[in-house]
Amino acid sequence: MKILIKWIRRLIICFIILVISIYLLAYIIAAPDIGEHSYIKLYDNQNNLYYSSSSQSDDVTLDEISDYFIDAIIAIEDHRFYEHKGFDLIGIARAIKVNIFSDDIQGASTITQQYARLMYLTNEKTWNRKLNEAFLAIRLEMHYDKDTILQGYINTVYFGHGIYGIHKASQYYFNKEPSELDLNEASMLAGVINGPEYYSPFNDEEAAKERQLLVLEAMVTYGYIDDIQANEAYEMEFVLNDNGAKTIENSYPYYKDTVLNELDELGYLTDSYINQGLNVETSLDVSIQNELISVVEKQLEDKDELEVASMIVDHDASVLALIGGVDYTTSQFNRTTSSARQIGSTMKPLLYYIALENGFTPITKFRSEETTFQLENGDTYSPSNFNDKYANDDITLAQAIAVSDNIYAVKTHLFLGENALVNFLSQFGYTHISPHPSLALGTLNTNIYDLSSVYVTISNEGIYNDIHTINKITNDNGDIIYEYIPANNQLLDQDTCLILSQLLTSPFHEEFSTYASATMANYPVNATFAIKTGTTAYDSLCIGYNPNYTILSWCGYDDNREMTLQTQTRIPKILFQTMANYLQEDDIWYEPTDSIEQVPIDPITGEYDENGIIYWFKK
Repeated sequence: MKILIKWIRRLIICFIILVISIYLLAYIIAAPDIGEHSYIKLYDNQNNLYYSSSSQSDDVTLDEISDYFIDAIIAIEDHRFYEHKGFDLIGIARAIKVNIFSDDIQGASTITQQYARLMYLTNEKTWNRKLNEAFLAIRLEMHYDKDTILQGYINTVYFGHGIYGIHKASQYYFNKEPSELDLNEASMLAGVINGPEYYSPFNDEEAAKERQLLVLEAMVTYGYIDDIQANEAYEMEFVLNDNGAKTIENSYPYYKDTVLNELDELGYLTDSYINQGLNVETSLDVSIQNELISVVEKQLEDKDELEVASMIVDHDASVLALIGGVDYTTSQFNRTTSSARQIGSTMKPLLYYIALENGFTPITKFRSEETTFQLENGDTYSPSNFNDKYANDDITLAQAIAVSDNIYAVKTHLFLGENALVNFLSQFGYTHISPHPSLALGTLNTNIYDLSSVYVTISNEGIYNDIHTINKITNDNGDIIYEYIPANNQLLDQDTCLILSQLLTSPFHEEFSTYASATMANYPVNATFAIKTGTTAYDSLCIGYNPNYTILSWCGYDDNREMTLQTQTRIPKILFQTMANYLQEDDIWYEPTDSIEQVPIDPITGEYDENGIIYWFKK
């Protein structure tokens, strides 16, 4: 027993010496920098800054922050903050007990540890990270007073929606200065920090109230407020800032949000990377973006509640410009990247790619007439053409594309087999799609950002690259963290893509306007483009491309209200026409390979005609 006590005493002495040595080493080593390198900066393709997540001008002192918020932060995050030296031994013991004897998982990180992690480290749960965090926390405690650490933490912590620091957070959520926050507002913001994606009232107000209650209870427990104050604050509704985006200076906000989402998907929207400083070089072309904004504003003027989504992508899948809605200050929902709408006839080129792969040519004919299809399962399907107009005769694939004939499309779909289109879409990440005759007419729910990957691949002669906004990321030291490298995957057949692209010039030719109008005959452009429109009762789309650019646009109502006026449904066509003429003055088009022959044909009969429209055929 005496030997055991002796060894325990020796271990305690060694532990004390080790702790003293660590604190002494932390004191000797230079103080860590605080608040200088934590940022996200976005640059356009000319290396001009257009967004910064934070700056020193946004920092506020503790005297400029509501006492309610300071008390709330300390109560919920680290109630012994002013007592410990970086570590809360009592809290650690309590967390160990809870984790062992209950199903709950409880942490014991102090504000100092959290600040160390925010500024310098990652959230990975490894011993190496935890040891680094511990030593950094000690260094902070040895070189800075408590108020400096607390102030740095409050100015650095993430509040969701791309907002860092209490100054921007109080403006964004409540349109107030931090000093003006009341108990209700302060306790809500203190609660958000634990999980902004879960506890932001903009995302889930019920969850925000539940988290706020925990904060208020902690404030009562540690003597900052009494039960009456807590109950009064909890019973108050959140009076949120309806125009939060207006309080935050944001250039090209929908594009910015798209970049931040891509950062998150790549794994770089984490404290460890942000606190190294993230300099993100994007593919944003400001001149194109500004022109797109101008065109959208002009077309959507006085069109109450009608929304728009539009993007422009270059040949290597870089997003040059993007708009996710009419007014970001009214709605931050990015319809370009996040909506789920039917794509209508913009599905047909995908179907016709498969048809061309299976022996179809520009002059392959089906009869366009009112048709009821008898399906294998015994059901019937009766699609109709727009305005119930039919040729009541055989038409070529070229004319079917020009006038967007639905009967031709469904016949092609059923001829190929309903799974053919399903399998094609699966190559681009569209899984769990059920085969159905209506799929040929665009009953797929998606958004133009995801759909762009298919069209850009076709426009790039079958070469697939990920649609992206980020070209390179460097940290504050200039180290390259990430660089986009195109995969250049030949996913689709080059010749088939070229033949399809030539076919998709048909909608511009008035010669096809017989029983129905060529869909783009009234919207000519200066250079050659492939084009396809799509219309449902609730959606209007237009997608066009040439070797340099792919332009995609959608418009509709968020509540799926029907669009009954041509002035509404034609907006995507006008956006395409205007942007195509802005982007491409010279006529640049594809060159056929040696495996393709060019044949002029009569657009109606499909017969050879030396004065006809030239289409491409496989030799």
